[in-house]
Amino acid sequence: MLREAEEPEQEKIKERAPQPQQAPQPEQGKKPTIQTVAPQQPAQQPQKIVLRAAPPAPQTEDEKARREREAREFAAEFEKPAFEAKEEAKALAPKLGILTKFKSLFSGTVALSEGEVQPVLAELEIALLESDVSFDTAAFLIQDLRKRLVGKQVPRAAIAETVQGEVRGALSGLLGSRRVDFWPRIRSKKPCVILFIGPNGSGKTTTIAKVADLLKRKGLTSVISASDTFRAAAIDQAVLHGEKLGVRVIRHDYGADPTAVAFDAIAHAKANNIDVVLIDTAGRQETNYNLVREMEKMNRVLQPDLKLFVGEAVAGHALIEQVKKMGEAVKGIDGLVLTKIDCDAKGGSSLSIAHEAGVPIAFIGTGQNYADLQDFDPEWLVERMIPTAA
Repeated sequence: MLREAEEPEQEKIKERAPQPQQAPQPEQGKKPTIQTVAPQQPAQQPQKIVLRAAPPAPQTEDEKARREREAREFAAEFEKPAFEAKEEAKALAPKLGILTKFKSLFSGTVALSEGEVQPVLAELEIALLESDVSFDTAAFLIQDLRKRLVGKQVPRAAIAETVQGEVRGALSGLLGSRRVDFWPRIRSKKPCVILFIGPNGSGKTTTIAKVADLLKRKGLTSVISASDTFRAAAIDQAVLHGEKLGVRVIRHDYGADPTAVAFDAIAHAKANNIDVVLIDTAGRQETNYNLVREMEKMNRVLQPDLKLFVGEAVAGHALIEQVKKMGEAVKGIDGLVLTKIDCDAKGGSSLSIAHEAGVPIAFIGTGQNYADLQDFDPEWLVERMIPTAA
């Protein structure tokens, strides 16, 4: 019975099952349609026979280079604003003094620890070097400032002012550590003999004329010894200055012994109760053996009361070496006369000379006129480098 009941049921299933159909014949003039094939026949799948776009042609080297350049330019657009902003801020930074650069670093109360001070000192060292201060002098000042600043407690808003005050103090201390007692020595002996030495072209003869004018304005008399018998027109130049100033010039012929000329000038000063003898000498480099030996002889015979080295403020390290070598030859130099200091715009060269040469600055020349010579005041140079208003 069960078998008989199952047979009609199977017949029904067969009737419901779809019967395969004959593929329709394509009509004339029409393209045959593509039937989807069974998955077990991947070679006949539709996606394998669908027409595709042709692949792009390979790029030439020029095209690749162009695309790489465009990519680099596109990437650069993201970096350019930050870089330009940094450069613009740097360009707009005021140049009022060597501390202006890091005034913007500070804005409460803070203890100046080593970590607080170091960035400031690093900026300051760069500013000093940019102001023509030598590396050794800048390092000396930075070390001194580190001792002055570390441990201080100051309002954060006043850090820049505190640093500025300490820098001014360090500079003043460096420049004022050696002073020339020029005027007391001038008045302590009569006549006071001053020997001027220095390299060629430093302005010794003109400086001597300026000193003669300064002495005259202070009520002191002087005589000039034209002991530069080597340079052409040196004697004539000294005589011309003497005529303008009303100061006697003792001279011999060119090629004469410079020591003999100076000896006659000293004798003239003693005989005529003159206060100061100003001895001009030929310019010489420290490497010229014969001229250096001649200077040794003059120093030994004349025994001057003061020996002043005349040099250009803008000469920098070269002048430092000259001062040291000539100081050895004449057994010490008492003071420096820095000429053309008006050309040392930042003042750093003068500071380096004063520190490294180991000789104090006596006078500074600020121009071409006779009145353009003044006693050196350390505060003048400090103010020149770091204006109070900065």
